[in-house]
Amino acid sequence: MTIVRSPVHSPISGPVYSALSNKFVPSLYWGQVATKSYIPSGVSTTNKTAQSRSHHIARDDISALKIEIPNWYWARGTTGPETNGGGNITATLSVEYPAGTFWQGTFSGATSKVIASGASALSDAIAVNIPKGASFWVRIFVNAATAIVFCEGNTGFARRDLGNGEAYEYSASTTTDKTMGGTVNDNGAATAPIFVPTAIIAQTSNPSVLIIGDSRDWGFTDTLDTSGDLGDIARSIGPSFGYINASCAGDTFSALIAGGTKRQSLKQYVSHVIVGDAINALRSGGSGQNKTAATVLLELQSILAMFSDRRCFTTTCGGPNPTSSDNFATTANQAVNANSAQITAYNDAIRAGVANSLGFFEIADQVESARNSGKWWVTGVANATTSDGLHSTQAGYLRIKNSGAVDVNRITRAGL
Repeated sequence: MTIVRSPVHSPISGPVYSALSNKFVPSLYWGQVATKSYIPSGVSTTNKTAQSRSHHIARDDISALKIEIPNWYWARGTTGPETNGGGNITATLSVEYPAGTFWQGTFSGATSKVIASGASALSDAIAVNIPKGASFWVRIFVNAATAIVFCEGNTGFARRDLGNGEAYEYSASTTTDKTMGGTVNDNGAATAPIFVPTAIIAQTSNPSVLIIGDSRDWGFTDTLDTSGDLGDIARSIGPSFGYINASCAGDTFSALIAGGTKRQSLKQYVSHVIVGDAINALRSGGSGQNKTAATVLLELQSILAMFSDRRCFTTTCGGPNPTSSDNFATTANQAVNANSAQITAYNDAIRAGVANSLGFFEIADQVESARNSGKWWVTGVANATTSDGLHSTQAGYLRIKNSGAVDVNRITRAGL
């Protein structure tokens, strides 16, 4: 084990624009440079000490980075709203790169930070050289008198990525600080929770993306692989650019409009925003809001206005919401959602083009049996493409990625 403490310094100097092959590269900015930043979606008033080790991949060469630690969460259990953590937390931080070498994070020079309930804290720049494409880990220890926030998973759906070395160790009061060394012993919870930064930023000229959406964009019922990316957008963005996935299960456009200031604030770390799935607003049944396409398109404009100072894209819905009498083995035995006509109308409006968006990504066509069929694509095998009629299996999420529907070549900072 190697422990390194280095003085903080500015990694970048020089002109705003740099000439390269008779062209200008975009200006440098403090932007998201790594994969797998998420927003918390749960809170614990029982376990109030926790040590996390989260895995990320650098999407630019890094010489110094800053990390944001949140003390708020989007209350998934009640489908919102954004909620304060419930009390102050004290946090310590390190970057682990390569594995076993630790670079201590500070806050205004101090090695720990008290973060007020509802606030976030951005660290000082941590001087560490991480090449583009390299894996690294962020270690965060939090201690609270009242409550701590975290990123939820689900039984059978892991948010915590054991395969890439993630771990989350927590207890009521006895977890110790391992930010500067030691093995983080994952508790092994079936719901596979984790705590990760809401932003990992460095000086970069590359694009970076904030993902806004629901459980499909969050990656519900997806399965982790070596990439670590989950969901119908991040799987396509992650191999090229850093991203912050601010999606969560159960979210709706109206919930974001009613209380989205903390997620909106994350735009300061990105160049682009992708506003994803609208299915929860459109679908009938369950927690669906059964709205008209016209109403949801107006809500979409309110969200695009929240991010009017960023380059925005939209998407068609990431799948239909039918029922099935044979566990989605065939299309013949699927019955379309009662509000399917409005889902179709919304998707067609997105395809036709909406104001205040640079364009859209065609996700629906990749997972429907045919355009506007209202039915899932099938393989003849039960539950192969969806197990609940609302969310893709990993096969569907990979189908979207492999189709190239979310074309990262369209995400550019040219002119900035």
